[in-house]
Amino acid sequence: MENVNQTVINNANTVFEKKDDKYFGYKSRFGDIVIGGSYSYRFVVHYAKTNQDVVIIPDDVNKVTTPVCTTVEESLWKSGAQAKACRDEIVEQAKADILKYRTFYGELRYFYRSIVCNVEFVINKKKSTVVALLKSVGRGTVKSKGIAKAAPSDCFNVHIGKAIALRRALGLAVPDEYLNAPQPTEVRVGDFISDDSGVHKALVIEDDSWPPFSGGAAIYLKDARKYGYKIIDDSREEAGGE
Repeated sequence: MENVNQTVINNANTVFEKKDDKYFGYKSRFGDIVIGGSYSYRFVVHYAKTNQDVVIIPDDVNKVTTPVCTTVEESLWKSGAQAKACRDEIVEQAKADILKYRTFYGELRYFYRSIVCNVEFVINKKKSTVVALLKSVGRGTVKSKGIAKAAPSDCFNVHIGKAIALRRALGLAVPDEYLNAPQPTEVRVGDFISDDSGVHKALVIEDDSWPPFSGGAAIYLKDARKYGYKIIDDSREEAGGE
């Protein structure tokens, strides 16, 4: 604790200390937090939304520099540009996570209970689901599978879905930031948008570009922003995604 920015902690109204997947009460000027008490991630997010100057000391204490939003976890309740940056960070983390557990045998091969497996992702964008199948090398027998499904009101992102499904197939814990990633706040090229009905969908393209020849509907970026369409998929795989 001696390396933590003590000024930040002294000025905060409430402080939680994160250890593994738990948050412990460290300080509260309001007396509504039990010092040393254990709190869930969801409680901390709700508390930070409804209170001011909340600080969370992450596992790496050297990251504490300013009140609120010092790590990915705290960024989840921020809005606007900060939420946009946070979602981008989570997507990049998910892409790296997909490759993190691979074996040296080749890209996207994993150990599952001492068995070397290939991973096959089955993606259904219409249902906003990703399934990760771990198949033994050689025989192709499915040894384990994991499923990720976005809520109907959430924007689908295939990279976050892959990371969640793969972790579940491998029997690993799923980070809170994957399950509670902030929704995109600004439409960008490569996103898929829809009207309120969810029936009419279109790919967002550059203002000076030609619509794709795939036959799918497309909309210029300026128009998508002008009319405030809902972003339903921000995977942007055509822009160099995993």
